[in-house]
Amino acid sequence: MPGRDFESIYRDYSRLVYWAAYKVLNSAGETEDAAQDVFLAVLKNMELVNGMSDAQLKGWLYRVAVNAALDMKRKNTKELLSDEPLGAEVPDTGGTPEDEAVEGDTQAEVRAALDSVDAIYREPLYMFYYSGMSVIEIAEALGINEGTVKSRMARGRKLMAKRLNARGISYE
Repeated sequence: MPGRDFESIYRDYSRLVYWAAYKVLNSAGETEDAAQDVFLAVLKNMELVNGMSDAQLKGWLYRVAVNAALDMKRKNTKELLSDEPLGAEVPDTGGTPEDEAVEGDTQAEVRAALDSVDAIYREPLYMFYYSGMSVIEIAEALGINEGTVKSRMARGRKLMAKRLNARGISYE
């Protein structure tokens, strides 16, 4: 899609880049740094980016984000503490603290279950649910066929359900 500008690329793909990096780093601060590196790469390679189809661009951004996160993980052996006070960026959702704690615990359990499955099943699930990629886009980014993506996602979901059920969490 020739004629893309940086702002539209950022707007359309920042979520994909963020979650691709987050799955490697599991740290919001480091993930933001990795995402910044990815978009600097976009700026440096605008000619290349403008020659790509949307699916090619998604795959390229995903791969660059994962590589940037892996580079950052190798460089930073320990996470630096932020100077910001805890909760400075947490929006008020209007729920009670008890409700938010239960929701947070459930999300943490789901994420732990997802992180515990083999990478071959975890990667397409992250791409689908957290990066918003379609099965076709995932297949293209991973270099596999759509049926393989679907079967890996189904197997990953079953493994997650088994792990969640073992922890007493109903997952269907």
